Amino acid sequence: MPESHSTGLDPRDVALQHGCYAMGITPFTRGGTLDESALRAQIRWLASEQVGFWPASPATGEGVLMTDAEIFRTWEIAAEEIDGRLPVVAANREFPTADRNIAFAREAKALGLNAIQLYPPTLGHSFVPTVAMHDRFYDEVLSSVDIPVVLSCNSSTGFDVPSDVIDRLVSTYPHVIGVFKHHPDQSNVADFVARIASRTTVLTMAPKLMFAHADGARGELDNLQNIAPRTCRRLYDALEAHDIVGVNESYRRIVTLASAIAHIGSDRALPRVVVYKAISRILGGPGGYPRAPYGDVTVADVSALRRMLDDVGLVDAEGLAAQVI
Repeated sequence: MPESHSTGLDPRDVALQHGCYAMGITPFTRGGTLDESALRAQIRWLASEQVGFWPASPATGEGVLMTDAEIFRTWEIAAEEIDGRLPVVAANREFPTADRNIAFAREAKALGLNAIQLYPPTLGHSFVPTVAMHDRFYDEVLSSVDIPVVLSCNSSTGFDVPSDVIDRLVSTYPHVIGVFKHHPDQSNVADFVARIASRTTVLTMAPKLMFAHADGARGELDNLQNIAPRTCRRLYDALEAHDIVGVNESYRRIVTLASAIAHIGSDRALPRVVVYKAISRILGGPGGYPRAPYGDVTVADVSALRRMLDDVGLVDAEGLAAQVI
């Protein structure tokens, strides 16, 4: 394993900006085609609230349902709309092989993106890679690319990348400019942040940021920002300003919203991305429609979502006016 690696990039120039980022939704038309005008509007809305947009994520962004050409187009649009104000990071489709990730990274650099998000080798059917497999995969990718990289350590993949692996990568590769960390056990997140955050930017999900911030996490990366960018950004800003009232108000709304979305999704058998896009349309936003095999919401679903939004107070919190859809 290499002791050090140089890409010619100065880490001071490529450090990941602290703040608030969304795993961006991808608007489609009712017919399932990429809705470029809606995508531009979504990116502009989030950017106006100082929330960065990471395009075509595999789950929330429906990246696994998109062609390479469509994904590359979303990257181009994001780079054009953000225009240097915030980092644009390409979230890939969790490619399991090093060569696919290397090709992806080179395409992202060619299209002018600021960084890529690199997932661990997800090999399917609940298989957990060994430490040696992680090391071989990451070393092959990171020694072959010269674009900044944000590592993803998300237990939703079915396993947790060992902290020793991440620790070594952060120490070895200066173009690792950040790590996203998610785990249902808050103590797991706290231990990881305390170990890593002094050397690179650590991001976590919005509901966990209030606790992880105390250990050094300095950013959110989540999907709630697609429908509540102002509320999510307010939590980050309040934490940075030691504004206890602002932290309490924004955290309470975030947790209430996340819980309500989870419950309504479970009760009505609605996938998360379908719920987000329906909420966006209710709010008058540009979220568009989901792509098959996802279905859309029913009239009864919309009524339930409206009641939930009223209970949470999201329309007023985001400075919006609810629409008829």
